[in-house]
Amino acid sequence: MSAEKTKSDANQSSDRSSENTKRQFDNAVLEPVRAYGVLTTDYFEKLFSVQFDSVRAFADKNLAQSRSWLEVKDSDSFRQVIEQQQQAVRELSEQMKEDADRIQALSQDYLKETQQLTSESMQSGSKQLEENMQKGKAQVESHFQKGKEEMSDAQQKSQRQADNSKKSASTSDK
Repeated sequence: MSAEKTKSDANQSSDRSSENTKRQFDNAVLEPVRAYGVLTTDYFEKLFSVQFDSVRAFADKNLAQSRSWLEVKDSDSFRQVIEQQQQAVRELSEQMKEDADRIQALSQDYLKETQQLTSESMQSGSKQLEENMQKGKAQVESHFQKGKEEMSDAQQKSQRQADNSKKSASTSDK
């Protein structure tokens, strides 16, 4: 009966330990990796959106300029196309500056959030390590105390057997 109870207790302890290890792994590794993946995916989605918008605006402006050259028929229309082209270059320059500012802001936000995520992960890992150290210390102390008690019980049992042997020996001598 005692061996079955010990085996059952050991299985339950092993199950709890396995579940605890899985939870710690999830918290220490999977959750930060998942959060970093979401953060990176969102960043690239926004970055590509800015880049695609920029390329679209550039292409639209260039196509419009190409079409306006097809309408040149005289010196006045030629002058208008040149003015439009100069205006288009100014607009594209402004657009490129705005896009660069947006990309810089996105990158700064991404960097800040990545640093925050890293900091939180480090704090969580440090806390988990401290908890594991405390649990390990408590287990060592518990096992030490249990071993001490078992040793004391064994010594008492041995002493009783020795005393019983002496009594038996002294009784048989009489």
